[in-house]
Amino acid sequence: MEQVLDKMAKYCAYQERCVKDVTDKLRSYNIPQEAKDEILAYLLDNRFVDDERFAKAFVKGKVNQNGWGLNKIRFHLAQKGISKELIDNALQEQDAEIYRQRLVEILQVKSKSIKSESDFEKKRKLAAYAIQRGFEASLVWEVLKEDFGD
Repeated sequence: MEQVLDKMAKYCAYQERCVKDVTDKLRSYNIPQEAKDEILAYLLDNRFVDDERFAKAFVKGKVNQNGWGLNKIRFHLAQKGISKELIDNALQEQDAEIYRQRLVEILQVKSKSIKSESDFEKKRKLAAYAIQRGFEASLVWEVLKEDFGD
């Protein structure tokens, strides 16, 4: 059990993990369920695992590194078993201006590779791309109208 505890502590220290990730990883070890529960309790008590901290790091990383929109992030956090309240709190901490600027950058890059016969068709394709990445439709169209001409 000590070896598994040590491995799990390193697993959690390497990057932020949620309770579901840790539980899934613990399933792969051939130890009694009681030992798995004790390890999880230890990791939670000593703050190796914290769903709130995980949610905040996940939001920041996915917006900044992956260029995901909040809808896609919300879905993936829910898949990881994060509560709606923690998801909402983590999403509210995202700076709206930085988020909007990230959307503009993504659309500018994509705009260079889109072939279309009209401005309307180009904007429609850009909107579809951004919405598919999880950005809110209202924000996408607002950015397209303001930053990509009318």
